[in-house]
Amino acid sequence: MMKRGRAVALGAAGILGALIAWELVVRLGVVAAETLPPASTVIARLVSELRQAETWMATGTTLLQALVSIAICTLVAVPLGILIGRVPVADRYTRSTIDFLRAMPGIALVPLFLLFIGATNEMVVFLALFAAIWPLLIQVIEGARSVEGLALDMARGYRLSPARQFFRVVLPATTPSIVTGLRLAMMVALLVSIGAGLLSGAPGLGRLIVVANTNGDGLGVFAFAVWSGVLGIAVLTALRFVENHLLSWHYARVQMERAA
Repeated sequence: MMKRGRAVALGAAGILGALIAWELVVRLGVVAAETLPPASTVIARLVSELRQAETWMATGTTLLQALVSIAICTLVAVPLGILIGRVPVADRYTRSTIDFLRAMPGIALVPLFLLFIGATNEMVVFLALFAAIWPLLIQVIEGARSVEGLALDMARGYRLSPARQFFRVVLPATTPSIVTGLRLAMMVALLVSIGAGLLSGAPGLGRLIVVANTNGDGLGVFAFAVWSGVLGIAVLTALRFVENHLLSWHYARVQMERAA
């Protein structure tokens, strides 16, 4: 508990230090205020925008887009990753395809998705799904590969059925990788959801940034950009909290092994 509190305090101190440095850089004239507004001015504008229902509706839309893409991503990537990780033939036939597809930047596909789907919520969901599925899939594959052969041999020695071997050995051993992959995939999905709205004008936080930029409202652009960063930190913190609780048994085992 003390370590966690110390980490939170250090993180808060780092953010505060960055804001102070930002404020001083502008106030001291190192950077013109027309180019980079002071941090205090941006925060004041952000507080004003957070009083508007439109900002919260856009925030909810972006979060929903990311969550829907992650739900679909999980349904596809987890069983597929376990299959590839446990079946060498499947790994050999899919390795080059996965390497090729995950090397493609999702944002670069915005024009293609716009052409076939349009600037809609569905377009953002599919684009975020395409970008987020690869980190989750790779994590699940590596987790399934890391299942200890000795544990499987013991399960066979106890004459467990293949289904019980999966639920008693393979799935628990893969769970830490699945949870880590979901954390990575969620952050990718959130970033892509905002970026897709920024490039296409689809509903969400990205559209608010586009509208502010179109109206020549640079302060609004900075305010919504900061809000996007705050949203990312909030989501990451929530995911780490869930991860720590879901994998408390795993972390306890790791600590015991280190102590031994």
